[in-house]
Amino acid sequence: MAVSDDVAPDEWECRVFLAVAEHRQHTRAAEALSPTRPSHLRDRPYARQLVGKTIARIERWCGEPLFEGNRGQLRLTERGRDFERAARSVVGEYELMRRPDPGDGLPRLACLPHHAAFVAPAQARMVERFGRVRVAVEYLEPHRHASVELHRHALLIGAVPPPGGRSVRLYTARLEAMVPAAHFPGVRLSLPELLRRYRPIPHLTGVPEDRRSAWGLDRHPGAGAGRPTGDTAAAVLRLRHETAARWDGRVLVAPSDVALPFKAGMEFGGRYADRFKWVPIVADAPLTFEVHLTVRPGGPDEAVEAVSAALQTAARSLPHLGGG
Repeated sequence: MAVSDDVAPDEWECRVFLAVAEHRQHTRAAEALSPTRPSHLRDRPYARQLVGKTIARIERWCGEPLFEGNRGQLRLTERGRDFERAARSVVGEYELMRRPDPGDGLPRLACLPHHAAFVAPAQARMVERFGRVRVAVEYLEPHRHASVELHRHALLIGAVPPPGGRSVRLYTARLEAMVPAAHFPGVRLSLPELLRRYRPIPHLTGVPEDRRSAWGLDRHPGAGAGRPTGDTAAAVLRLRHETAARWDGRVLVAPSDVALPFKAGMEFGGRYADRFKWVPIVADAPLTFEVHLTVRPGGPDEAVEAVSAALQTAARSLPHLGGG
C-alpha cells in the first residue's frame, strides 16, 4: 500500500474508519462513536462532519479513495478492505496493551457472544471432567476481525478461518427468517420473495462479508436503515410483541446459530415463541456458511487439544444448530 509521508492514522482515526465501514455512512458512525470519543472531543457531540474530515485525511494518507457509493450506503474499495485489516490490527494492539495479563496460564479462546450456546456447556463439561477450568474465553464484539485475534488467542471460532492456523469445521449455519406461523404456512422462504413481499430486518452477526454482499439484505430498501439497532434478543422480543396480533410484514433475518436460543423450547424461547417459526431462506439452495474452530500454529499442547475436542463435541450436540 503506497502511502504519503504524513503522520499515519492513529488509534482513534482507525476507530473512525472502522465505524464507517461497519455503519456504511458518516451520520451513524458519528452516533456510534460519540459515547467512546477521546476526552479532548467530549465538549461536543461527535458530528458526521468530523467523521468526514477524518476519512478524508486517511484517504489522503493512503493516496486513493477507500470508500465508494453514496453517503447513505458506502462500500469499501479493494484498498479500503486492505486498510480495514490494518486498522483492526492497530486497534487490537492498543486494546491488548490496555488489557491486564491474567497470568493464569490457560489457553485463550476468542468467539462471538452467540457461540456461548455451545462454548459455555463445553466449559462446564471440562470442569466436571478435569476438576478445574481449562480455557479462558473472550467474547468479542461482532466487528472484531478474526485474523487479528488469532495471534493473541490459542483458539478462535469464526466463519472465516484466518490463515496459518489448523481449522476444523464445527457446523454449517444457514440463513433463517422468523415468521408468524398463523400467517406463513410454508416451510421455507425464497430470497426473491423475502425481498419483494416482506420487510426484512437483518441481524447478520457472524456472517462473512462476501455472503452479506451476495445476499443483498443490507442494501435492500425494505430493510429500513440497512443495519439493525440493538441486539438480536431485543429485536426478537419487540417483533413478537408488536406483531402477535397483526403482522405487518416485518421479518427478522438471522443465521441459524444466532437464532437458535430464541426458538421454541430453547433457553430464551420466551413468550409467543410457539406462535412464530424460523424457516430457511433459499435461493437456488439454502443460504449457508461454515463456522470453524481454528487453533493457532505452534507445538502440540495437551490443554488446547482437550479444549478443541470439548468444543467440537458441544457444538455437534446442539439441536438444529445448522438449521435442521
